[in-house]
Order: sequence, then C-alpha cells, then structure tokens
Amino acid sequence: MGYKLLILLGLLLGVLYSLHLLVKDYQALTAGKFLWKLLFKRDVSSQNSYQYHTVRWKKILGYDAIQCARYFYCDLGAKADNEIQKGFVQMLNLRPLEEDKSSLQVFQQAYELGRTSGVESCHKEYPVCPFDGKALYYIIRYLLQTTK
Repeated sequence: MGYKLLILLGLLLGVLYSLHLLVKDYQALTAGKFLWKLLFKRDVSSQNSYQYHTVRWKKILGYDAIQCARYFYCDLGAKADNEIQKGFVQMLNLRPLEEDKSSLQVFQQAYELGRTSGVESCHKEYPVCPFDGKALYYIIRYLLQTTK
C-alpha cells in the first residue's frame, strides 16, 4: 500500500510541476502590457510573423504523466470564460520552437476536442486526471497569485 501512495504522490507532484511551468510561461508572456498587446492582437497574420517564444510545450508535456494539463486545455475548449482562461487559449496560437511543435499539437488537439465535443468527452479522453477543470483552474489561479 505504501508504494502505491508514493507513486500517486509522485504523479501529483508531476501535475503540479507541469501546471507550474505553464503558469510561469503565461506570466512571462503577460509580464509587460505592451508585450501582451503585441502578442495577442486580433490580426492573426501579425501573430504568425512574430518570432517571440517562451512556452515550453515539450517540457510541460513531459511532466504531464496523468494528463491534467491536457485535460485543462480540453476544458478550456469547452468553456473559456474569463481573461486568464482566454490568455491560456491564446498561448496555443504562438509560434513554437521546432522541438515543441509536436507537443503543442497535443495541446491543440485537446483544446479542439473540448471545443467540438464538450466537457464529457474530456472526461472520457483523459480519465486518469483526478481533478476536474474547475479544480485545475483554481490551482492555476493560486499559482498565478503566489509565483511572481
């Protein structure tokens, strides 16, 4: 019984670390209001030509063993209600580094699944994550407030 608890704690620690990386990248993008406006203009063509990148999709995916970051993006696809959630969605539109392209596609697919099929399909696709979208958002919001 003890080794199962240690494995579970290790997996949950990985979830928290992957969410922490996601939050740190979000904070780096939103650090300056000028940079935020430059990155997230409504004109999509100007976003694609902009070369700035800080989202470490491959590293986030590497620590996402129980698929909670993917579940978070799937849930965002189903409902992105506020500015913070919409900011995380906008991160999917940034041009990734070459090493992060395949990892970014995983998160984009999760987002599209939520957008087209709803939250129920997120539960079916990512059943290992012990949290729901609301709990993951609260964790992320807490991390945003405490890691500055």
